[in-house]
Amino acid sequence: MAGAILGIGAGLWLILGAAGVLLAAAGVEGVERALPPLAIDTEALSAAVTAVSTGFLGLGAVHLLILLGLRRRRRWSQTAAILLAGVLAALCLALSAAAATSAAVNPAMAPILLLAAAAAAVGALGYGLAAARLVLARRAGSAI
Repeated sequence: MAGAILGIGAGLWLILGAAGVLLAAAGVEGVERALPPLAIDTEALSAAVTAVSTGFLGLGAVHLLILLGLRRRRRWSQTAAILLAGVLAALCLALSAAAATSAAVNPAMAPILLLAAAAAAVGALGYGLAAARLVLARRAGSAI
């Protein structure tokens, strides 16, 4: 199950990264109009979207690399998978809390922020479950 969660995570990060890169290439004017007034110009927003999207692509690639290591039963891959799942569980939990807090502060944006909070909470639960399964498998001395 942990491998499936990491596989789903890989797919989602890669899709988000590719969508962001395409958005930046096509133009971020629509995004700029949807946001409150920004202190940066359109070029800077496009660069920021590209940078974050590239990070998402990298994160997806790391997932795939770890999954490949798990399939080949490389010992380092279990440790890397536990670390990845644990860090992303904590990150998703923090993002969920931040989105929920922001929804309380900004009622006009509450629907989208609460949706983001729920999505991040699902991510935290999934990665937390994967981390727990990976740790249990490691302790039992079994491969994933």
